[in-house]
Amino acid sequence: MYHTWMRYFTPSPTHHKLGLVCLGVGLQHGTLPTVGPRTLDNHVAVVINAGSGWYRGPDGRRATVTAPALIWLVPGIPHHYGPDPATGWDESFVDFTGPATTTYTELGYHRARPAPSSPSPTPRPPAPAVGASRAPHAAETPSWKSRPAPPSTNSSSPCAAPAPTSEPTGTPCSSPWPATPSSP
Repeated sequence: MYHTWMRYFTPSPTHHKLGLVCLGVGLQHGTLPTVGPRTLDNHVAVVINAGSGWYRGPDGRRATVTAPALIWLVPGIPHHYGPDPATGWDESFVDFTGPATTTYTELGYHRARPAPSSPSPTPRPPAPAVGASRAPHAAETPSWKSRPAPPSTNSSSPCAAPAPTSEPTGTPCSSPWPATPSSP
């Protein structure tokens, strides 16, 4: 059994001029049905708050998704995912589109391709005193920018996955979220 709440919107042409529009939002929890395989025309950010499951991208490799995690879905890329059928998971999602998504990709706020990811275990430094000057802390450098990318056998998947076994499973990628510097 699962519970769900969703709202979908039809933004006007004037809303689209803003560069980024929300097409839908939702919350779901429990033993949710599998999603896909499918290909979307818009972006979707799926945040897994509790539980675990799997994600399969266009390369066919299966990656484990363990909360907290983000599944970032982009237009034109086939994907298939779902929670563990025995335990389920809690998810929140937002569907969005617009030309500003290209700018966010260029700035490094998300990857151009989808990937399940988990937050980096690197703790954030304490905020400096008001008016204090400081050099950037290493923890403020996003883990996906500070470490070399793991080797990948397929350029269509941003996640490295071990050689296939009887049931191919991968490992979640590091967090795509850049650290937010503290306010000065």
